[in-house]
Order: sequence, then structure tokens, then C-alpha cells
Amino acid sequence: MSPLGAHVRPAGLGMPGRGAPPDLTDPQAERYLAAVMTRLPGTARHRAEIIAELRSGLLDATDAYRAAGLTAEQGCRMAIGEFGDPARVASGFHAEIAAAQSRKVAGTLLLTGPLVGLLWIATALCSHLGVRFAIPWHHAGAAATEAGLLLVAAAVAVTVCAAAVSLGSTGSLTRWLPDRPGRASAAAAIAGFAAIGADGLGLALLAAQLDLAPGRLSPVPACAAAVASLARILLARRAARHCLALRATLS
Repeated sequence: MSPLGAHVRPAGLGMPGRGAPPDLTDPQAERYLAAVMTRLPGTARHRAEIIAELRSGLLDATDAYRAAGLTAEQGCRMAIGEFGDPARVASGFHAEIAAAQSRKVAGTLLLTGPLVGLLWIATALCSHLGVRFAIPWHHAGAAATEAGLLLVAAAVAVTVCAAAVSLGSTGSLTRWLPDRPGRASAAAAIAGFAAIGADGLGLALLAAQLDLAPGRLSPVPACAAAVASLARILLARRAARHCLALRATLS
């Protein structure tokens, strides 16, 4: 019997049927669970939830064998044999972990994007900046600024579209889309890198403004927008690379 069948259900990640199961005291069971855990990708929270569900399943199987007349040690050994190789058990959760991580990344990008964008808009408004600058270097810098703003808009559009694909690939749209387990992770990674591009371009435009006309900038919103974009770049970079790593486990 497959370990992903009667005793363990990957689709119930985060919702173990027994709540918080008691610890197994049999050393062979703990070694088995540790071997599975070392092969699981994803965050510590996801791994802990999966191990808790596996522990619950092992307890159920062990109890069933004990009811059939075996000792606790024999029942635990039979339950482990029923679950199978730790690598195979861990691989059965890879797609679910990748989907959960992709949804988290996509949702975070969609949530933080407007907040960071509002900070940049506040900076422009408080600094009385626009696409057409009424300052001496208007003809030298306005065209480059407009091009930068267009690139920012394009990067934002890619971020939104890719994040929407990632959410749709792990939600209700899965019934109509072809079965491609790596789609959500790839889309989330693209959304992350596009967000990095949008924030990086925003910082580049800020640096250009500081170089050409520093006195026009309102310091408080400009600093807040810069810090928010830097934080988002760091987080998006880490999240995008994580999504690509998870996608590789699905190959």
C-alpha cells in the first residue's frame, strides 16, 4: 500500500486529521521520519507539517498491526515497510510543497507591489516631479526618464501576469490547464525577477534624480520608497531562486 494513500494524504498539508499527534518513541520510526525530512524541500514550517502528518500515519499503521497481535516494535517495523523508501515518500510531497510556495510568493508580490508603488508615487508628488520636468535639463533627461518609467510599467505588468498565472495554476484553473507541475513555480520565479527589475529601475531613476536635481526630492518619502524597494528586491530574489529550486525537484 502506498504511504500516500490510506495513512498519509499530501492534499491535506497543514490539516493533519489527528491534530498534533504524540511523538513516536520507537527509535526506528524517528530515524525513518528524520530520513524523510532531510529529503523534503520547502520551508521549515511545511516540512514540520508533513512530518507531523507522517508521524500520525505511522501511529495509525502501528496501532493497526498491534491490534492484529504484533508487538509495538514489530508493528512499527511493518508500518515503515508499508510506507516505503524515505526518498519516494518525500518525493510524493514535492509538487504540493512547490505549489504552496508558489502561491505564497505570488500572493506576496501582488500584495506588496501596490504598497511600494504608492511610496514611489508619494515621492513624485511630494517632490513635484512628473514625466515632463520643468528644469534646465528637461531635454537631456526627460526622454531617459520616460523610457525608464515605461520599463518600470512593463516590469510591473510582467510581475502581475506571472503572479496571476502562478495563482491560477495552483487554484481553480487547474481543472482546465494541462498538467504541468512546474508551471506555478516557474511563473512565481518570473514574477519575482520581474519585481526585482521594477524596483531596481525605480532605484535607478531615484539615483538619476539625486545626481541631476537633488534639491527637488522630498527626503522622507524618497527614503521610505528606496528602503521598501531594496527590501522587496532581497526578498523577491530569495523567493524566486527558491521557486526555481523547487521546480527542479519536479523534473
